Amino acid sequence: MAKALLAGLFVLALAGLTLGCSPEVPATPTYTKDVKPIFDAHCVRCHGAGGSLNVVPPSVTAPKSCYLNMFASEGDCSVTTPPCKMGAMAALCFGLAANYIELPDNATLRMPPLPAEPLNDCEKAVIKKWVKAGAPQ
Repeated sequence: MAKALLAGLFVLALAGLTLGCSPEVPATPTYTKDVKPIFDAHCVRCHGAGGSLNVVPPSVTAPKSCYLNMFASEGDCSVTTPPCKMGAMAALCFGLAANYIELPDNATLRMPPLPAEPLNDCEKAVIKKWVKAGAPQ
């Protein structure tokens, strides 16, 4: 009985490894369809909720830029301070997003910061593919 249960668990684990991401990572992810839902679920609470940059949780340093709840930048972004609100399409923002989601859990700049769970491999793959494609809307 125990051997059958162990064999069944092994088969399930192997099937999970071969299935990969679900749903499948699109060939050319777009911000609107593929990336924004990930940002909304994991990033916007600090990067854009209510149209502002918020510090959540309080132990994390304040976000300095990147409103990931919107694609385009707003205001005068010839400078990176207010009234500029850099959207996700800003090279700084999508570049940082792609790098910071890959940092280990103990890294200070890991996004999303602890105690939040890291993005899963499929979410990371979508963001990285989106960045590689030039961050299309």
